[in-house]
This record gives sequence, C-alpha cells and structure tokens, in this order.
Amino acid sequence: MKNYFKLFLTLTILFFITADLFSQSLTLVSDAKISLKQEDVILSAPSIKLFDTSQIIQAEKVRLTQSDFIQLLSANASLRTRVLKNGEKAHIQVGIGSKADIVIINRSASGAYSIGMDRLNDSESLPFLWKISSLNSNMSVDMVDLQFFWDKDAEPLDFQLKSLMKREGEDWMMEYDQEIQDTDVQLRRFSFIDSKPTAFTIATNRLDSDEDGVPDIIEIREGTDPKDPTDYLDTDGDKVPDYIENIQNTNPLDPISYLDSNQDGVPDYVRDRSPIMFINLSNVQIPWGFSSIDTVLPDSLIAVLGSGKIINMNIIWDKSNLDIFKRGIYDVSGSFELSPGLFDAYQIPSNMQMEVLPKPAPEDIRLSNNVFDAEKSGNEVVIGSLTVLDPFDNQHNIQLSGLAFDNVYFEIRDGVLFWSSEYRADGQTRFRILISVHDRDGNVLEKEFTIIRNRMSVSDIEIVNTFTPNGDGMNDTWGVRELRFYTGVTLQVFERSGKRVFYTQNPDDRWDGTFNNIELPIGTYYWTVEVEETGEIRRGMLNLLRK
Repeated sequence: MKNYFKLFLTLTILFFITADLFSQSLTLVSDAKISLKQEDVILSAPSIKLFDTSQIIQAEKVRLTQSDFIQLLSANASLRTRVLKNGEKAHIQVGIGSKADIVIINRSASGAYSIGMDRLNDSESLPFLWKISSLNSNMSVDMVDLQFFWDKDAEPLDFQLKSLMKREGEDWMMEYDQEIQDTDVQLRRFSFIDSKPTAFTIATNRLDSDEDGVPDIIEIREGTDPKDPTDYLDTDGDKVPDYIENIQNTNPLDPISYLDSNQDGVPDYVRDRSPIMFINLSNVQIPWGFSSIDTVLPDSLIAVLGSGKIINMNIIWDKSNLDIFKRGIYDVSGSFELSPGLFDAYQIPSNMQMEVLPKPAPEDIRLSNNVFDAEKSGNEVVIGSLTVLDPFDNQHNIQLSGLAFDNVYFEIRDGVLFWSSEYRADGQTRFRILISVHDRDGNVLEKEFTIIRNRMSVSDIEIVNTFTPNGDGMNDTWGVRELRFYTGVTLQVFERSGKRVFYTQNPDDRWDGTFNNIELPIGTYYWTVEVEETGEIRRGMLNLLRK
C-alpha cells in the first residue's frame, strides 16, 4: 500500500489537538481543504502536494520532514496565511518543480493573504510565477513587505539582468522598490488595491528608462536613479558608466581607459550622445524693419547624434548683434539646451546668418509752405514744415545738402525750414535750395525747392518823419531798414540850405543827427530815397528833436 493519504472532494480537516499530525505524504485534490486553526497545531508530513482548487489554511504551520516545500501543482490551488497583525510575518515553504518560498510581513492593521503558483513558459524568466492576494474583506488598501526565494538551478543560463516583475494585463512591469540579491528579492511596502491576485516572477529585464545605457535593474543594484540619465556609477569619472566599461572590456577604474573607435579622443559612449551636426540650420532673409524675428528662427534644432539618432534640441538665439533697421548680413548665434544624459563633446557651432534686405528709399519729401515775408530785423523766419513720404519708416534725417544753390541762407531744425541768415540777399526774391533725406538704411533722397521771399514795395514802406537823438535809447537814429532787401539804394538827408548832412548806400546804416561828429540843431530836415532796382525815388521831411 502506498505511503500517502489522499483527501477528496470537500473534506475539511480541523485540528484542535496539540500534537504533530501525519507521518505519511499528503496529497490534496479537488476542493479539499485543510485548516490549521489551533494556535499550537503543526502539520507534519514527508511531503504535501496540492491539486485542483485544494487549499491549506494557515500554511505557515506546515512542517515537512522529507521535502522542503509544499508543491502547488495546480494554478488554482492555494495556501493561506493566518490573520497577521501589523509587523507579523508568515514564511511559506512553497514551490512548483523547485523551491520558491515567500515571506509576507503585514504592514496593515491586520490581514490574511493567499499564495498560489503557476507555471510560466518563458526562456528569460523563472519557470513559474507567484500569485498573491489579500483576503481582507474591508475596502482599505492592504500593505505588505514581500520576499521571494528560488533555487539557482531554476534560472535560465544568462540571467544577469534578472529582476522582480509584476504582471499588469498582458505585460510584465518592473518593481522599482525591489532589493535583489543572488536568489532572493525583497519588495517593501507593496499595496493590494483589490482582492484580485497579483502575479510576480523573476525575469530578464533590459528596460533602460533613462536611456543611459545602463539597465534599470543594474542601477537599482548600484544605488543610482534608473530614471535619471546623468546618475550612473562612473568610478573613474570618464563619463562612461562602469556597466558599459565592463561590457566593452575597458577598465572602469582608469579614466583614460575607454572605447574610442575612431580615436578622436572622445569615448564612444560620449560620442554617441553628442551632437555631430545640425540639419535645419540655414540662412534666413527678412524684410527691412521686420520685428517678429522669433517667427522665422527655429525654436529647436534637429541634431544628429554620434549614434546616428536624430533628436530635437531647444535653442535660444542671441539677436543682440542684429540691426533690423540696417541692411546687411548678420551672424546670429544660438545656444542649445542639452537634455539630461547628452554631452557636447564636439561643440558644433549652432550659428546662422540672417540677411536684412534693403529698404526702399523714401518716396518723396514735401514742404508745407514755400513763401515768407522778409523780416527787416534780420531775425530768422519760419517758412514751413517738411514731411517725408515713406511707407516703410517714420524716422528720417532731413538736412540741407551742403552749400548747394542758396542753402547758405536757410536752416532745418526738427523738420522745420527757417530763413536764418543775417545776409540781406538784396535784390533776390526767389531762392533755390536742395534738401536731402537720409533713412536708417542709408538711402538718400534729394529734392530741390524754390522759396519765395516777399518784400514790402518801396512805395508802401512807412518812413518815419521824426526822431530824437538824445541818447535815451529810444528813437535815437533814423533809417529805412526795409530797403535792405533792394539793390542800388541811396539815402540822403539835407538841411534847409541844401547842404547834405547824411549819405549812405547801405540801408542798414542809420543817421544819428550829427555831421562830422557835431550834433546838429533841432529843426526840419529833408530826406531822399532812391532805389535803382525799381527806379523809384521818394522824398520827405524829417524832424530832429531833442527832449
């Protein structure tokens, strides 16, 4: 007779005695269930096998005398722990084909847990998986620390990148909080969010989340951040991860020992992560005065890395050298932002040329008025305002074109044309001037204008008949300055006797009531004005008074 018991159907064995039970191997089939509820009960047997949906409750009380694990030979068979208080643990000796123990430490107020196993057909993982679920009926999240063990013989041949993986749908995802050793792994503070079993296995994991060339599981073992491409173990400081150097058979302790295939002095690892050229750097033309520069400059560069990978790199342009109001070709320099994990080993220039196209010249310049009245005092006279017609700009420099024509008599200030000369320009009523307009792009527009000066007619000039040369500063002299704008002017003053006491051909000269530096007596004198330009002669009396 074979040396084992078989429990069938729904048979439930409840033990309430304090002795070890069974001395023969035990096999559970169908939905058989063993519940070890008594605190000090221990189930002792050479070996235990579970098939179908059979269960052992409080399986941590099982002691095997010949086998070293309970064999779960069905995907639906399970082992259940007792209700664990916070901080209590249950060590379950379990396996499927080989030993695969699990330790559960409860981190919730209290909780019981179910353990199952199933076979896994994957050449890069252990040939089995664990299934763990919470048996708590409340809606709270249950938290545990888990520790898994397995036999070295169960591992695939190449298992350097082994990692604890959790199944999510059809995919296996790595647990980042794991602490993995040779044949065991710990997962702290794992939370069950529902009662569905969570499947775990140990599998090869080549995932490199930060793309630094070091698999995540290696970074976890080395204590670096698997999600930070700048954080990896680099003992010799040559920027090449120790993991890469070990693969490339270089010395991770020697900063000048690294793989340099093209012998350019840059490690292959750094070269592969450095820009070696930019694709979308091309010269740009912009209209004169175009202010929306950022719309024509790329906000990112398409870079080719040494590995051949094409990436986008954000760039900031220095436009301080650019003058949009002056035609020409300008160098615009850019500084690109290196993403974490990239290098700038070759310092490839990220400059481009921007050409400011020529501005059209101003179309016209206009003068609001070109006629003015002569001012006998010789003071400056406002003539008119100048306006530049230019659809492209409103800033111009308006000036007289040197000494051309009659420019010497005029002045331009703040866009206004003045007569500003003390010269009489006698006999002249029409003046030609040449005005130039300079825009900010260096264009020059010149235009000739005719300016007309109105003179009071000789017959309309009011000539005073009385003056008082007494030195009080008021009406001390006599003259006719209005005649200064005529040519061939002669002014004379005579005594009653006909003696000439004053003579001048300069209308700016004035008589002070003396003759040969001798004051003349008060009385009536006679004057004559002759204007050769017009042929006019005027005569009149002049009273000399001294008050």
